[in-house]
Amino acid sequence: MKIKTILFIIVGTIVMTACKTTKTTENVQKPVVVKDNTPKVINVTAKLNVNVKTQTDDINVDGKLFMRYNEMIRITVVPYGIMEAARLEFTPQEVLLIDRINRQYVKAKYEDVPFLKKYNLNFQSLQQRFWEEYPKERITLDVGAAILNINLSKINNDATWDASITSVSSRYKAVSATELMNKFGSY
Repeated sequence: MKIKTILFIIVGTIVMTACKTTKTTENVQKPVVVKDNTPKVINVTAKLNVNVKTQTDDINVDGKLFMRYNEMIRITVVPYGIMEAARLEFTPQEVLLIDRINRQYVKAKYEDVPFLKKYNLNFQSLQQRFWEEYPKERITLDVGAAILNINLSKINNDATWDASITSVSSRYKAVSATELMNKFGSY
């Protein structure tokens, strides 16, 4: 009888443990959410007024701003709204500076333009500043020798402008960045 009781207890224990559901907690990691820094608007055009303050000068000039995210920042300088006097095009690979009045231009990599190199400006830093601040309708760039206060108006999402690099006429003379910048004062 003792054997039957022991057997009954063993079989009962086996059956009871076989039916038992086990509760275990698994360490499941939550999915990592990566913030997409791409703006909802990828094309911006705006009229601009640039105020350049140096220790000796306080200059105001009008123009237009064209931006296409990760492709180009184009600034055209149009004093008094009459004609384009200068164009600056910043792409991830290079910068194009055109002096329309003197028919000169510079097309170079960022590290080959002393002014940009001196103030550690490249496409990424400019794009970050412009895209962060354009919704405020004001962009401020402190480049050591001068402070540029850019006021924007008539901002819109215009994807119709041509984001390809401007072709420079053969009537324009290629000059060094130092030579072109010296015409506009020290940097």
